[in-house]
Amino acid sequence: MISLHQAHNLIGMLHPLPPVCLPLDQALGLVCAENVYAAANCPSVDSSLKDGFAVVADDIANASRGNSVTLNVVGTVSAGDADIFRVKSGTAVRIMTGAPLPRGATSVLAAEFAEVNGDTVAIIADAWPGRNILRKGSDIMQDQRLLAKDSLLGPAHLGLLAAAGLREVICYARPKIAVAATGSELVWPGEPVTPGKVAASNMVTASAELQALGIDASTIILRDNFDQLQEQFGNLVRQIDVLITCGGVLDGDKDLTMRAMEQIGMEKIFHRVRIGPGKGACMGRIGKTIVFNLPGGPPSNHVALLLLALPGVRRLMGWSNFLPQKRRVLVTEELVGQENWTQLVYSRVSYQDGVVTAMPLRSMGRLEAMAAANALVEIPEGTTVINEVSQAEAWIFSQG
Repeated sequence: MISLHQAHNLIGMLHPLPPVCLPLDQALGLVCAENVYAAANCPSVDSSLKDGFAVVADDIANASRGNSVTLNVVGTVSAGDADIFRVKSGTAVRIMTGAPLPRGATSVLAAEFAEVNGDTVAIIADAWPGRNILRKGSDIMQDQRLLAKDSLLGPAHLGLLAAAGLREVICYARPKIAVAATGSELVWPGEPVTPGKVAASNMVTASAELQALGIDASTIILRDNFDQLQEQFGNLVRQIDVLITCGGVLDGDKDLTMRAMEQIGMEKIFHRVRIGPGKGACMGRIGKTIVFNLPGGPPSNHVALLLLALPGVRRLMGWSNFLPQKRRVLVTEELVGQENWTQLVYSRVSYQDGVVTAMPLRSMGRLEAMAAANALVEIPEGTTVINEVSQAEAWIFSQG
């Protein structure tokens, strides 16, 4: 049995999956497998920041309401138009936001400082050289490094790459995952929960957590039959990158998962972690497939999912910071732990006036507390008591 810290170190030694080249609209939440460089300038030409008039700045240097300057309007240019106009002293081109700056123009006067009269315009304010002009490449220069290797791709990153002329990016692959709930007592969500039966809620929770990472995991319920478990697990691991199982990791007569895993050749990386709940968790490898065997009790399953299996999935996706966020918090009541154990307490963290407070949810039922919590307060090994209104550390797993 190992500590939570040791388990995290072993998870950190997992190698990301091989990189793939994906269209931008499929890359959200993935990690760049190499530096990313711009393919084009943005903007691609000098362009206008305003609707107004492209002018020679010297022509209107002294313009004001009491001293207007009249210029001849020789055309209009909009965003996307070809560069067909030239501005000379004494002329102006009407220009729209984003339109290419005509040759010869040295500034753009905003429309509110101009009064149009047919083919002429009266200028009532100045616009110094460069005014309201967005220079070519001022946002992005061609060949500029936009993102470093290991950057996590968010929505704005994808917009940045699109603006730089890219349509695809090389990133670490999104793993193929199956979630297998084991137990003859389990029924599918929505099926009648008759006496002695239990809905496979662990499977639903795990699948939803993976969906939040952009992964559509397959789900399966397996009955307590040793031969069938061996066969089904053996078939599954040949098709996927990660297998997450729920249940059957203890030593009872019906706890067949670990025995079946041993029979199909799983190499254990760790088995049993000094955490409560969640101690029965195991991480192993069968060929190229990583396996997380999680306990069946809902809190134990959930804690092991949040602190072990999901970090492992994120590591395979190339995340450098694969663990949940950890924050210092003030606990609102006394918490009691064990000397040689890390205890995790479902809590509700709130933020007010710069203070982060964690309220343990021990008065709730297990499943209700799991749903209401957004953090796990940690009572680490070597600590037996955390006093009321004193500091502790909490794993933040939801901002809701």
